[in-house]
Amino acid sequence: MKLAVTTPLRPSPAEEASARAAAARHGLLFRARGNRSLDAVRAEAGADALLVLSARHAALRVDGAEHVWSPGMGALRAKRVAAAARGEDAGPPDPFLAAADVRPGDAILDCTLGLGADALVAAVAAGPDGRVVGLEASPALAAWVAEGLARHADPAARRIEVRPEEHAVALAALPPRSFDVVVFDPMFRHARAEPGGFDLVRRLAEARPLAPDAILAARRVARRWVVVKDGAPGWDLARLGLVPLPSARGAHRYYARLGGL
Repeated sequence: MKLAVTTPLRPSPAEEASARAAAARHGLLFRARGNRSLDAVRAEAGADALLVLSARHAALRVDGAEHVWSPGMGALRAKRVAAAARGEDAGPPDPFLAAADVRPGDAILDCTLGLGADALVAAVAAGPDGRVVGLEASPALAAWVAEGLARHADPAARRIEVRPEEHAVALAALPPRSFDVVVFDPMFRHARAEPGGFDLVRRLAEARPLAPDAILAARRVARRWVVVKDGAPGWDLARLGLVPLPSARGAHRYYARLGGL
């Protein structure tokens, strides 16, 4: 998908400068909005879609519809994790964090960033001394999510480094034991009810099944372990020969965990 960057109508000078900087950062064409419609800007840019950046939002304009980036339930999950860290009653543990056992100061590599919900939760749990890197094979999805995270209210979001890379290439180049935890959340085989914007993620994201070689490469990079997520009933975990961790009755997500090499 060919992407260009613009702004809403009547942007402030700071908003336009920020949008221009984002376009340069992602290697994308910038087009000033002026008084034109978004469709006119897209046509002039020769783009398939527009990344519309304001001070507070990152929206992807595709096929006449505008999708404002959001981490979905990740925002509420992150608040609960922060509350639990303060000693407040925040309900049951987050299943992803329980599987990944993210600790303060950890370095986490999310190999399938998507909308960044798990990366946001991990960034809160790892704290200011931690590090979260998110890999996203789709350049358009990576740019949208990176700019959404940069504008998100939670400061943990701005500690996530987004890289537009395929995980197989990135893992091969990383030094051994360079991250505490490596995470895979591949596209589930069958769609189910998802937060707003996820249909667009399915359209943009890499849909190839997770390969055993990728897990092996991740184990070389992981100091502690590799976590793989799957939707119920866990067919992809079974395909990969992975045994899910115990989960609550009726869980919609299963997790498997393997030690690093």
